[in-house]
Amino acid sequence: MSPNLRILFTSRIFSEFARAMYPVVLPLFILKMTNSLANSGLFFTCAMLPQMFLMPVVGVWIEKQSKKTVAVLGLLGLLTLTTIEFIILLLGFKPLIVIGIISALMSLFAATVELATKVLFTEIVSKNQLEKYNGLKSVWDNIATFGAPMLSTVIYGFFGFKFVALLCAMMYLIASLVLSQMLYQVNRDEEVKETHGFISNLKEGVVFVREHKRVRNFYLLASSLNFFVANQEEVIFPGIVIQKYHISSQFFGLLLVIYTLVVILAGLYLSKKSEGNSRQLLSKLFIANSSVMVVMGVLSVVFHGQARFFFFSMFLALELVLGFITILINVPMTSYFQSVVPVGYQGRVFALLSFISGFSIPLGVTYSGFLASKIGADWAYIMNNICVILIVLLVFSRQSVNERKKI
Repeated sequence: MSPNLRILFTSRIFSEFARAMYPVVLPLFILKMTNSLANSGLFFTCAMLPQMFLMPVVGVWIEKQSKKTVAVLGLLGLLTLTTIEFIILLLGFKPLIVIGIISALMSLFAATVELATKVLFTEIVSKNQLEKYNGLKSVWDNIATFGAPMLSTVIYGFFGFKFVALLCAMMYLIASLVLSQMLYQVNRDEEVKETHGFISNLKEGVVFVREHKRVRNFYLLASSLNFFVANQEEVIFPGIVIQKYHISSQFFGLLLVIYTLVVILAGLYLSKKSEGNSRQLLSKLFIANSSVMVVMGVLSVVFHGQARFFFFSMFLALELVLGFITILINVPMTSYFQSVVPVGYQGRVFALLSFISGFSIPLGVTYSGFLASKIGADWAYIMNNICVILIVLLVFSRQSVNERKKI
């Protein structure tokens, strides 16, 4: 492993630890303040809007900048925001509007760091090793976050949300200091058209996506999946585990601890597999992933809030399966984009993907929040994932038809 990869992985150990802590307890904090799944879903929708609309601008801008510098500045921005949040809560203020603004800015900075890191990763890793090192990156990321969900919920339960914000600030400080030590040179792709101006550069990215049908199909699939599935941590899991089964917030973090443990094992498994084999199974893995979620929702309906610890044990067991399948989907898809899209286009292409997916996430969170408040989080979970299965079948069946026509 090269020194630059070691630096990147080390930095992400700390940044991913903070990123895993914050999203676990923030929904609990907001749900406690609002006492409403619908209002909680609306809060996260508003918090994600700035990221959604500004990412295309960031994607074009980032291509002319040092990706390392952008990532370091983004981490320092996250450090500043979490520190401000700690001070506000320490003084006893809990203004929902201020917390919403901080959350929105943190979402934007975190997305910028992730975008810069994806392109940076492509710049320092050869194409034939992308899936291997993406698998290892997943392992390192999730080793860092293994104890984060449990630790964050314990700190939240005993000391409050403000000390979670303080610990996140410390992690972001260390991550930025480590990443600042990286030294590298970029070999830009020759096939990238050099244009001037934001509109021209953005248009080139759109043209690239339009002309590559498989990339375009993954764009459409990602937006549909995010609409129906990306709400589980903010709406579905709190609605089922805490509101319906009255599991304490200290135990709530076990869900993500179990999930992270299996993701680590799945990442190790993927790093030993060939790139082609994992991509060929994507359609089946998508369906299996949503099928597991349907089973989780059905179990919640069947137990009807009773035998809560037995139900929670089964819920955790299914998280094992879910975590393994999810990483088998995410790593090959990321590697595919990084290997197919030229480095000079990746800022735009990944930003457009973030924009399209980001547009569907807040809508999905709001939709699922209101749906869960009307029919229950478990029924909403079941309905959403049945829709996902139907969408996956449609997308991959059309792709197969198109490939047969070419033959």
